[in-house]
Amino acid sequence: MYHLILAIVIVAVFYLLSGVVRKTLRFIGRKVFSRTQTVLDDKILAVLLANVTPLMLIVALHIAVREVRKVVMPGDETAGQILDYADSLLYIVLVLLAVKILVGIFREIIDWYLERISAEGSINLKMTLGPLTAKGVNILVGLVAIIVILDHFGVNIGNLLVSLGVGSLAVALAAQDTLANMIAGFVILVDRPFRVGDRIELAGDQIGDVQEIGLRSTKLLNFDNNLIIIPNADMVKGHIVNYAYPFNQMRVVLKVGVAYGTNPEKVRAILLRLADAHPDILKDPAPEVFFTAMDDSAIEFTLMARVDAFSKRFKTETHLREQAYLAFAKEGIEIPFPQRVVHMKANA
Repeated sequence: MYHLILAIVIVAVFYLLSGVVRKTLRFIGRKVFSRTQTVLDDKILAVLLANVTPLMLIVALHIAVREVRKVVMPGDETAGQILDYADSLLYIVLVLLAVKILVGIFREIIDWYLERISAEGSINLKMTLGPLTAKGVNILVGLVAIIVILDHFGVNIGNLLVSLGVGSLAVALAAQDTLANMIAGFVILVDRPFRVGDRIELAGDQIGDVQEIGLRSTKLLNFDNNLIIIPNADMVKGHIVNYAYPFNQMRVVLKVGVAYGTNPEKVRAILLRLADAHPDILKDPAPEVFFTAMDDSAIEFTLMARVDAFSKRFKTETHLREQAYLAFAKEGIEIPFPQRVVHMKANA
């Protein structure tokens, strides 16, 4: 009877103690963590507060079951087995809860670190490295938890590790493409030829905005709003044009052809005036107009300017093209059709 009462008291004391621990942690959070400049300590505190009571109750039940075990009669095998199963189950739950706490803390640390690097370098590492790192942490901590649980139940870990090594070799041979894509994914994340949000062009004239860099593939959203999923191994093999890195500025090019006999300075002045008046075109570097060619039917001018984002390029070029057409028509500047002068030789 004494051990039963003691088991109940242990559970009650641990439950009350969990409330004291929670209040203590909140007090530390108000008095200490609130004065720090980082939010990392606050996030770790939130993880601990969410799990303090369940953790202490599991520990209390684990101790209480062992106390109850002392009052079971030696010949009562059924009650003994039930308590053994309960003890084992509580141990597994305790390990899993500890894993949950560790994973939560590691995730907060990783997210905080990636956010800080992203803020310093204008690189969105949280969206690129974040999911991949989180998966790695889950797998690593999960494997450690499995090993701890198996070791508790007397399973030979050495033989298991050997079996896992042989099995992993067989899996590696059977999944060469998948592993190649995973390794390529790590290469992309470390080398960073592009980032989430960048606009890139691949071989085959595929252009799109990077939506996600995953463990196996990279996802692009093209201009038709279709999602293109490309294996990472293919990404690292081909040529990639990044329109957003290292600079967000994008060049705007407008080519126009006017009739022979047109004053070049007049054409240049019109194009520069249109560029200076456009709200999206940068003043530095200043727009420039070049006399680039004398074709069969027209003389060609090229306006070159810059916008501050790749997403503005096509709209800006379209607007400039429209304004140039209207301005040339207003100034009486002819945009000639392709033509060829043919002299017919009279029959002798």
